[in-house]
Amino acid sequence: MKNKVLAVVLSMAMSISMLSGCSSEAEPAAPAPEPEAEAEEAPQESEPEEAAAGEDYYIEWADQQWGLSAEEIEQVKALNLSFAIETPTESEFGYGQMRGFEDACEALGIKVAGETACGLDPAVQQANMENFISMGVDGIVCQPQDADTAASRFDPVVEAGIKLAFTGSHPDGYSAGDQYVTEVTDEFAKEGELAADYLAEAIGGKGKILAIKISSVNYVSNTRDNAFIDAINEKYPDIELAEVGGIESASDAASIASGLLARHPDADGMFVTFSTPALEVLDIVKSLGMEDFKIVTIDLDTVCCLDMINGGNIAGIVCDSAYYYAAAAVVGLAKDFLGQEVPGELAGPGKQVTLDNMREMWQWSFGTDVPDDLSKALEGIGK
Repeated sequence: MKNKVLAVVLSMAMSISMLSGCSSEAEPAAPAPEPEAEAEEAPQESEPEEAAAGEDYYIEWADQQWGLSAEEIEQVKALNLSFAIETPTESEFGYGQMRGFEDACEALGIKVAGETACGLDPAVQQANMENFISMGVDGIVCQPQDADTAASRFDPVVEAGIKLAFTGSHPDGYSAGDQYVTEVTDEFAKEGELAADYLAEAIGGKGKILAIKISSVNYVSNTRDNAFIDAINEKYPDIELAEVGGIESASDAASIASGLLARHPDADGMFVTFSTPALEVLDIVKSLGMEDFKIVTIDLDTVCCLDMINGGNIAGIVCDSAYYYAAAAVVGLAKDFLGQEVPGELAGPGKQVTLDNMREMWQWSFGTDVPDDLSKALEGIGK
């Protein structure tokens, strides 16, 4: 009988920031670690606990039950595989991916050989891939940074015979079934549209808004950001998108937001590309005493959720499932090792987070219950 995957408490602290996705972590993303640190942690690897004999492993993803039967799992275990994961950022989003990765590997009898993040930095990603190659892993789950130049960083991985499952995007020039197994993704354009709908509703369908987008090449965030802009311009004639600022990293958001608000002090709200830079914007808005200013972002975050619960400036959040992203990627790699056909893309939905569904969305996105402080805050408003 097919069993839904159960979440477990994250048992490790991630070595590094994504985008966006993206996104992300109760605290702003920390700088990426030196590659050597990751290599030193390799000896701590351990064999995963095996799933109970005779259990299937299935999750709901891309409108299907995606997983392996108990018999297939035994075949995977016999291969003695080891996988590694690199998340875009050290954040709650990144931790959610790690939970999904760890749970899926444990259920399928696959060793977790390495876990790290790249902080949205292509150079760090290259170093991480070199470390994974040196570890001799069999498969890697990660999101390519700067897709137009990423092939040069992943070519050595392909040449080493390591199977790749990408999240969110894939390197330009790469094809599913050739250089990589599958790409686990979201309906990113729909997420941007949902964010536009959320902000429009928050300001009453009319007024002036601002936006902060990712200015570098990041397929996930670029797609979501552009979809937000298009939706505002096409669906809401009474809303003026006065100015769009660009950031290279989350740490740029505070200065960009300050400039935007100085030029447009009468703005009613702002879209921020994902939750980590949204925290920077939130600090600026509060420092200016703009109590009625509305912020909408993408990707769940503890601080953003608390502000939303308390009736602060965060008016809405759109989220995807970091947890199932990674779990689906692990299943895809395992199926490929068994010689099974794997779809080139596995696309899941994005969803609006409300006060009524926040507990459910946290579990869906991160594979764990909401933190105690969020739970208490929700209880305080009867949710």
